Amino acid sequence: MKDKRLFFRCFAKSLLVSLLLWGVAIGAMLWVNHQWSWEDIISQQYELPNAITQGTTSFSIPTPPEEGEIPDWEKDELSVMLTMNSCDTLKKYGGQYFVRVYDQEGERLGQSQMLAGRSAVYQPDGTTELRYLLFDPALTEEGQVAAARILNGYSDHSFWIGEVGDHISTDKIELTGWEEGEVVYVRTLTLHFGEERVVLADSDAQLFPDRQAETFQAIWLECYSALTGRGGPARRLEQYQDMAAQVDAVEADNPRWMYAYSTGTYTIYKGNGNADLREYGVHPVASNYCLPGDYLLAGLEPAALLTLAAAVALALFTAWLESRAIRRERAFVRGAAHELKTPLAVLRTHAEALREDIDPAKRGQYLDTVVAESDRMAALVGSLMDLARLESGGKVEREPLDLAALVENGAARLSLLAEEKNIELRIQLAPASMLGDRLRLEEVVDDLADNALRHCTPGGAVTIALAQKGRRITLTVDNDGPVIPQKHLDRLFEPFYRGDEGRSRADGGTGLGLAIVRAAVEAHGGRCWAVNRTGGVTFTVVLPGLQSET
Repeated sequence: MKDKRLFFRCFAKSLLVSLLLWGVAIGAMLWVNHQWSWEDIISQQYELPNAITQGTTSFSIPTPPEEGEIPDWEKDELSVMLTMNSCDTLKKYGGQYFVRVYDQEGERLGQSQMLAGRSAVYQPDGTTELRYLLFDPALTEEGQVAAARILNGYSDHSFWIGEVGDHISTDKIELTGWEEGEVVYVRTLTLHFGEERVVLADSDAQLFPDRQAETFQAIWLECYSALTGRGGPARRLEQYQDMAAQVDAVEADNPRWMYAYSTGTYTIYKGNGNADLREYGVHPVASNYCLPGDYLLAGLEPAALLTLAAAVALALFTAWLESRAIRRERAFVRGAAHELKTPLAVLRTHAEALREDIDPAKRGQYLDTVVAESDRMAALVGSLMDLARLESGGKVEREPLDLAALVENGAARLSLLAEEKNIELRIQLAPASMLGDRLRLEEVVDDLADNALRHCTPGGAVTIALAQKGRRITLTVDNDGPVIPQKHLDRLFEPFYRGDEGRSRADGGTGLGLAIVRAAVEAHGGRCWAVNRTGGVTFTVVLPGLQSET
């Protein structure tokens, strides 16, 4: 429980710092994204109105014939064209665009739609002809939203009979509605995918009460919806309606706006939001656009989510490292205090006894105890200083070493102890050479071998093996005996750690031996670990050696 509280305290602190850094990074990304995107936004919002007023559009705008008026279907065809050319304007930023075109008398010729399309429709003679599809007059708001949701399920809004390029293949494209000129006023539109039918548009509205709906088959279909994209269809429907209302308002607020056109004055009438009305050029035009407040996040959502996840992961990792370091530091302090407590108590007891009038025969014995405990504390302090120097990156001497001879000498020093304990000492050494600190490496061998002898069962064996392959030297020290529980195995190399709490100090030492082994090995650029085997434990040390022939 204490460890969990410590971790969560560290995590809260690390998370706060990580989120602050993440916020700064996102702020910088937003600023850079604004610098990069604003010029594109300006270009997009003026491209279509400028082309209309200058007469440079890629589509034709109908002009009144010498006698009569422009047919309604030609105006509706222009609406489809305007939709096709404005549908993707600002869409990648989550925005929308609305445009309306007038003739020289100020009458509306067409405006961008919520849903429009074009298709190659089969004729009675088997040929196909291009037709423009108009949906808005026949679709309710609910139908518009439903169509947009269907289209959002497809990455491409182009459908073909069969497989053509990267477009979506379908088995049948069926339309019902009324045809006028080159425009089909769509009542229903159905896509057939095998047994599945997807009804893209379905309306009972009677555009022409006196006419019966016809059925059309098409070979391909392209749909353009202002309601698809970021924000969702319902939100984008509201935005479209607001834009259209603002354009209506700027018209109503300037009833004599065509007067300037007739007098040759070039004027732009501003309305609410971004709506404006231009009465100059080849054709007067009104336009409006909207950008959501989060448009600067366009394209940054994956980066924002990934960096946020990285910030949380970094906070977790930092908290884990910090809490582990704190736990190790606390354990180190407790261990050091525990190891020093007993000799200090012995020293105090014997020092107080020496102040009393004691038997002179015991005085020498007491003084010997004081000296022994002082030597024990000096050895402990010396080991602590060695460990601190190694872990802080202290310099180790580098000289050419015959590691096989060094290990053989270490084993020889322990042979008598092994014989006394009835333990077989096996030596398996291959030639190995490296650059290292002789004293430190002797200490590594002695500590590992001594540790193996202390924990080997009588009658068992301790095996010390050395091998080199290329620049990799492997030293293993194996002993028969009880295995180490996994929860202790991973912490054997921590200072003052004792896997068996009941083991006496006389038998277990101070708990610094293996910690110094690890620090010395890592100071030489190596690593070490311990693993259990059936009936014993194996300690492994890997060191960088000089290049060998094998």
